[in-house]
This record gives sequence, C-alpha cells and structure tokens, in this order.
Amino acid sequence: MKMHTYKTSILALALLLCCAAGFAQRKALSAEQSAALKAKIIATTQNLQSLQSDFTQTKQLSYLENSVQSTGKFYFKAPEKIRWEYTSPASYVVIFDGQTMYTIADGRTKTTTLTANRRMKGLDGLLAGSLQGGDMLDESLFNISYYGDKVDFVAVLTPRDKGLSKYIQQAELVFNGTNLLLSQVTLKDPSGDTTLLTFTNQQQDLSIPDTTFQP
Repeated sequence: MKMHTYKTSILALALLLCCAAGFAQRKALSAEQSAALKAKIIATTQNLQSLQSDFTQTKQLSYLENSVQSTGKFYFKAPEKIRWEYTSPASYVVIFDGQTMYTIADGRTKTTTLTANRRMKGLDGLLAGSLQGGDMLDESLFNISYYGDKVDFVAVLTPRDKGLSKYIQQAELVFNGTNLLLSQVTLKDPSGDTTLLTFTNQQQDLSIPDTTFQP
C-alpha cells in the first residue's frame, strides 16, 4: 500500500478517539465467523477490476499538538496500479505501478523501485491486496483479529515480519458491511503516529485509462 506524505487536523484526534470508542464496542468474531467473513471478502473483491473514490487522510503526529488533514482522489486498477491524487491543502500525486512508485510535486517526478524500499512495498501491498481478493488477510504475514457490528466489519493486523514491523505497529482495515469494500484504514507506527484514511463516494469497475497511472 502506498502511503506517505501523511497529514492531519485537530478534528482528527476527536475522530480517532471516537473510532477507538466504537471499536471497543465491536464484537470479536469467533474463529468460524472470522473464516466466513474472510471468505466473503475474498469472494466479493477478487473480481474487482477498478475502484475510484474520494479520500480523507488524517495524520496525528506524536510530536505535534494538532493533527493535519488532506483530501483527494484515489484510483485503483487491477492488479497493482494505484494513484493517490492529493488536492488539498496542496497538490501532490503518488503512483504505484507494479514494482515502481512515482511521486509528483511542483512539476518534478521522482521514481522509486519498490523492491529496494521494503517499507513502501509493504504499505502498497497491504492496500492493493485488501482491495483485490483480500490477499493481505494472510495469517502467515499478520496476526489478525476480526470484529463486527451491524454497520461494518474490522480486521486488525499486526505484522509478523520483523522488517515491516519497524514501520507498522498495527493496521486496522474496516470493510463496509453492505458491499465489503475497504472503507477505512488506520495505521499506527512504532513511534505512536497514527494515520487514518477514509474512502467515500466509491465507484466500482469504471473504465480507468492506464495513463492515469503514468507520471
């Protein structure tokens, strides 16, 4: 998955606290229920060819009193193309195309090979794998706990991989209870920083040109 340049607002802190309170009220699923949920997510998303949506990103940094919020457009095209197009408070684009990441800002493009960047490859894979086929709901990669209520379902992931755990302490994936699409991601890193991504106005299987994922 592909997430850096994380920014946030003080409203996010209250939002995160509300999310934490809501999470505490969610019911832990049994092993049988968890297996059934995972199977449903895989069945629902494995044929997903594309997805585009608006997103809001809130980042709470441990050394800042206030958080910062960013908004933009998100594009996914199977199997491994992702575009984050930040529109506010600043224009910034991050593109993942297979094993290559492009960052575009101020008219300049930087190219990074993901095979050489363990952190970014892990984040990119987490998101892409969750969007298509639930591939990242893999107990060989993560310790996973499942929760549910009448509104949504949640998978809480803790990395087993020591390399990735240097960058991600915990990831919480929220799946819409109606269509089982990924609607929210919360990432916590070992320093205590928290990133919340919320997806809205999701549109499935639209025709997205490959040029969208070119710098």
